[in-house]
Amino acid sequence: MSVSLPGSLEALQRQLAGPEAIDFYFAREFSLAHGEGLEHIEVWFHCLLALSVAQRQGHTCLVLSEIAGQHWFYDSESEVKGYSFPELPLVQKAVELALAQLTTPNPLVLDNGRLYSRRFWNFEQEVARALAERCKPESFTDAQVTQVQKIWPLLFSALPDNSQDWQQVATAGSLGQRFSIINGGPGTGKTYTVTRLMLALQAAHANSLTIQLAAPTGKAAQRLTESVSASLQRIEGEAVEPLVARLPKEATTLHRLLGMSRYGVDCRRDAQNPLNCDVLIVDEVSMVDLALMARTVRALPVHARLVLVGDAEQLPAVESGNVLEALVGSEVHSSRVSAALKNHIARLCPHLPEMAVSPSEAAAILSDRVHTLRTSQRFSGALADVAAAIQAQQAEVAWEMMTKAGPTDWYGSLSLEGVAQLPLTMAVAEIKALAQASFNRLITARDLNTAMQNLNDCRWLTPLRRGQFGSQALNGQIEQALGLSARAGPAGHYAGRPVMVLENHYALGLFNGDVGLVWPDASGRLKAWFEVPQGGYRAFSLARLPKVETVFAMTVHKSQGSEFEQVVLLVPPAASRQAESLCSKELLYTGLTRARKGCLLLSDKTRFSQVIHTRHHRFSGLRDILLQNLAGTQE
Repeated sequence: MSVSLPGSLEALQRQLAGPEAIDFYFAREFSLAHGEGLEHIEVWFHCLLALSVAQRQGHTCLVLSEIAGQHWFYDSESEVKGYSFPELPLVQKAVELALAQLTTPNPLVLDNGRLYSRRFWNFEQEVARALAERCKPESFTDAQVTQVQKIWPLLFSALPDNSQDWQQVATAGSLGQRFSIINGGPGTGKTYTVTRLMLALQAAHANSLTIQLAAPTGKAAQRLTESVSASLQRIEGEAVEPLVARLPKEATTLHRLLGMSRYGVDCRRDAQNPLNCDVLIVDEVSMVDLALMARTVRALPVHARLVLVGDAEQLPAVESGNVLEALVGSEVHSSRVSAALKNHIARLCPHLPEMAVSPSEAAAILSDRVHTLRTSQRFSGALADVAAAIQAQQAEVAWEMMTKAGPTDWYGSLSLEGVAQLPLTMAVAEIKALAQASFNRLITARDLNTAMQNLNDCRWLTPLRRGQFGSQALNGQIEQALGLSARAGPAGHYAGRPVMVLENHYALGLFNGDVGLVWPDASGRLKAWFEVPQGGYRAFSLARLPKVETVFAMTVHKSQGSEFEQVVLLVPPAASRQAESLCSKELLYTGLTRARKGCLLLSDKTRFSQVIHTRHHRFSGLRDILLQNLAGTQE
């Protein structure tokens, strides 16, 4: 029986909430052009619509079992009823029948119950193959062990210890691997570990390695440069001096490393023109999307090692994919390793407790590459306790740990320690007082140095960019509450305006995510000032700045890789399906862990609990495809 699509495009848009015009275009293109009159075309059309929406939301594919029997595209507030998918057998049949009608090469792929656009399927296949190849066993000779043992006491304590030192375990484990992941939360010493890994690698390879440091954004690259430099300054000894001289002095963005054009996706560096490095270390990998990771492994020389560094509990990349979470998987909590890795770590760290052995050697192939740092060196107390409860989705426990703030608890100065909670409705009513408490020290600073020091005293974080509780509206309200709107010139600039760069400008050395401050120079002319890694500040003419925006408030996504003394974290009500999907356990965790000292949470208990029990899980086949590739390499 043939079935036609219901009504016009306008009629469909009125019946479904969430899809945008591009989604309808995509769905109609592949349903009408290739499946007109096809049985179950209505199911096929809505599967295509769901795939397009899923890709816009960061998923790399659509898992058919996740939509089967589910109600999608509804909005109770606007009384849009949405669409109910049939059960899995019918969904599977509709997709298979439709794909059989498509021309070769098919622009869509069904793989193990996942519906892909071929582009994303190709990316996952490419990344999985490259990583599987680097998971093959590699020998670490007795001579290399001897060379590393000579400098080990300069890198770590070599005294017998009954408690496990996960930084030493991660360094030792990564030494014999061409692919490894160093995973850990805030303050667990990821950069500390990476710095020592680089020195140990140079010692093991006669100081001959070319090592490259990279990160997904300019801000993250700058922080990595500063952190590595600070870590190296704490390492002393004649034996390490020549090794330090061979280490990279500066990290770069992945886009710049790969030679990506400003507006395109083509790279100067690829398989035919690979990177000039023996080791590539990428920081803040939670922000790296699938397409960027595919281009990275494509440009990596065959012999080169790849070390990925990040926090798998943080929010995923803005673009499609969640590479770090997919690769880490459940290994984030595992402390078992293969017998081979146990013996390797014991050779370098005989002073540490022996590692537990995994019962399955096959399962350990990937888990051996995930080295999770478990002890925070600086992130502790109530902040860490609440963050841990959020990770474990223990809403009641997390809520009880928070101080319940009242109107007089934080007015005048925001000097919280730990986590306090204030109802969002109260914060809205007292926006002026809260804004003054948050930013008074910044806007009343008398000189540039003081103002720059106060720039990261406090930041408001929100899941949304638009709407009542979006960063754009909040910045306007804060400016008005502080009386700054009247000071602004034609371009919106005023002394004390914190700004974030929104696009890379290589000629100026400014990158997407860099945060600076508008302040007058010695002659009284307003300029934009940014910190430089070597210390001090650099001024830029406001007329030459790339696109910027005010950042008293910013999205949680934009805050990744940054730290602030105090954070005001808003959890708005679920006014729409989009707002509901953006607010998740990962968002709470990421926002909270931007604070060094204290966080004021603006939410009520019911909404807080809803968000904690919402996971920001993205559909992906990367992990399964990688495991399939690994199984093939072992045969």
